[in-house]
Amino acid sequence: MASLSSRIIKTTAVSLVKQATSAQDYGFSGVSSDGTFEYIGIADGHGKSVNAIYPTLILKKTDWSSYLMRPNHFKEIIEKCSVIETNGVGSTLSICKIYPDRFEFSWVGDSTCKLYKNGVCVFKTRDHDRNNEEENKRLSENPNVTIQSLRADGKQIMDIEIMNHTTVQYIESKLYNFGPYNKINFTHSLGHAGATGGHFSTKIIPREPNESYKAICATDGLWAMVYEEDHGFIGSPDTSCEDIVKFADKRWRQEWDFDNGVSIAKGARFPDNNIDDIGVSTWTC
Repeated sequence: MASLSSRIIKTTAVSLVKQATSAQDYGFSGVSSDGTFEYIGIADGHGKSVNAIYPTLILKKTDWSSYLMRPNHFKEIIEKCSVIETNGVGSTLSICKIYPDRFEFSWVGDSTCKLYKNGVCVFKTRDHDRNNEEENKRLSENPNVTIQSLRADGKQIMDIEIMNHTTVQYIESKLYNFGPYNKINFTHSLGHAGATGGHFSTKIIPREPNESYKAICATDGLWAMVYEEDHGFIGSPDTSCEDIVKFADKRWRQEWDFDNGVSIAKGARFPDNNIDDIGVSTWTC
């Protein structure tokens, strides 16, 4: 079988992580041991217990170049991360395997992957989050899971979203309670002693010859700082992985107009302990 390098003229796979306070992001990239595909991946750990980085450490110890060739690798990852030591902690995991004729995206959690073709976004993972109707239906039918949209005082649970390059606003959010110590703000994750589920989502996108592509897998440290008009920059083949991380970090640290639905406060900043880790893995051709 011909090696990957002899079938693809020019590719780049790069991972870069800028850790903030939690230091739980992890990025990886490379070529399979047999040279038949390239890959990029990203993970975003969460949890505050003594075992907070347990799932992330499992991922960091994985030899992805050989592991991703195994037929049941995703099932094995879920099993490794479903042990009792992960009660109260977890991690997202998103991976893109790049073949000469296709892209294979697989994910658990809400670390979004996007595929750009000639600078235009043509695919986005349907993440396991509050906007995923199938996931919300799955959990609503599970008697062991409570979906919360209101706080204890009866007020709507809220999150923050950027509207444009100067303004942030509140948006409605949810919390998913999978049992003691396992309450998270999205619908599925590695870890949590297996309480959130046992599946990956997968999508295969055909790869057309003689076209320019860019695949990105990134944590919400990037995507929380991106809005629609940023995609020309993010998806450009000339924008490096380092450029993207610097872009997101600058957004986290800038001054914002904060729209709370009633008034706008100017000169607002995210506190240092609320600035997220930024993990980005990119591949371009």
